[in-house]
Amino acid sequence: MKQVRFARVLGRLLAVCVTLGVAFGAAAESAAPLDRWLINTGEHGEQDKLTMYPAWTRVVEGASKPAKVGSAFLFSSDGTQDLFVSRGGTVSVIVAPAHIVGSALRYGHYLPVAVASRRIRVVLATLKTSGIRSFADAKGKSLGVPGQDAIATYLMRGEANAAGTTLKQHFSNIYYTYYEGALLNALKFGTVDMVAVEDAMFERWVAKGEPVAEAMRTKEAPGLGIVAHKSLGKSAIDAMRDGVAGRSVPSSSGTNVTFQSLDPAAYEYVATLGYFTPRLLDGTELVNAKKARELALRGVAFFDGRTEEEFRTGRPAGTRFLPYVERSAKETDYDASKDDLDVSKLPADKNQEIMFTCGGPECWKSYKSARRAMKEGYKRIYWFRGGIKEWQDANLPIDKG
Repeated sequence: MKQVRFARVLGRLLAVCVTLGVAFGAAAESAAPLDRWLINTGEHGEQDKLTMYPAWTRVVEGASKPAKVGSAFLFSSDGTQDLFVSRGGTVSVIVAPAHIVGSALRYGHYLPVAVASRRIRVVLATLKTSGIRSFADAKGKSLGVPGQDAIATYLMRGEANAAGTTLKQHFSNIYYTYYEGALLNALKFGTVDMVAVEDAMFERWVAKGEPVAEAMRTKEAPGLGIVAHKSLGKSAIDAMRDGVAGRSVPSSSGTNVTFQSLDPAAYEYVATLGYFTPRLLDGTELVNAKKARELALRGVAFFDGRTEEEFRTGRPAGTRFLPYVERSAKETDYDASKDDLDVSKLPADKNQEIMFTCGGPECWKSYKSARRAMKEGYKRIYWFRGGIKEWQDANLPIDKG
């Protein structure tokens, strides 16, 4: 009987999700945000969702009523689609892991409401008997992850990228599964050598006496965050903050988390991961905006790799136009043969100092330009990774036209 009741409840929940999902999909076609909450609580099982559903119903209703915002919501576990929504601003409120909330804040459609009290890390785990005890040891091994745009995958991809490699380069095979919990069996049955999971999941395994060991742990990232669309207005968003503050919901760790004020600065770390450029490039000197300005004033050849339209709209003062025509993937093992750079415009003397920049940390053109310059034999290369955004934030002079 319990199984029958469970099936009925699950059926009703899925029906609600399908109904909202249709409306949610239609919202992507509209410029105005759909009057819905999008809730992605992480990569957990349907049983967890049934536990969370009534708790989230109370949270949504408690925050929506004083803010006069719709209280219908969609449970989602599709990180890829949710990242798209965060960039397009097609729902009123987003509740999601750090990478999705960070994207929503970065693209400017949403304002902070609250964040869960428990922060997260991602653990690269293996069996105790494997002998693998570091990211370096894992080279050539197989990796299991929850999904291509799950928070665990996102942070591991970023850590690999920051180390100057990619998951595809570092591991012999990447195995994706729908739920984090399923990765334990994949590990124990030998399907994979390593798995990447949220620290709460790993600690749950350890508490149960599972034969797992930690090989590495990422830096800390914010837990579930809540952001609201700017179009709701200040009074509604303030009312929503008051309505959410202090409320609690179940978490993947098995304990409740409460919501507190969200500081956008907490997302700076997670915003440097994912598909962003590495934070180091061997053979170059990484410089900030102040140092780039000093070098430009000293006469160092300073090249901007963006398009002509971007260059004319506004560029760091003193830069020269040297577009990097990019057709390759935005990853460290890109195929440079697909791209074009007119190296004849670089200085003839390969011992002369040169510097490259473009749009910012997520722009790969300066990274690829610097690598091409190294291949051509240039010895003294500076990389201004922060690009035009960091330059503007530093209030440095802009050339236009």
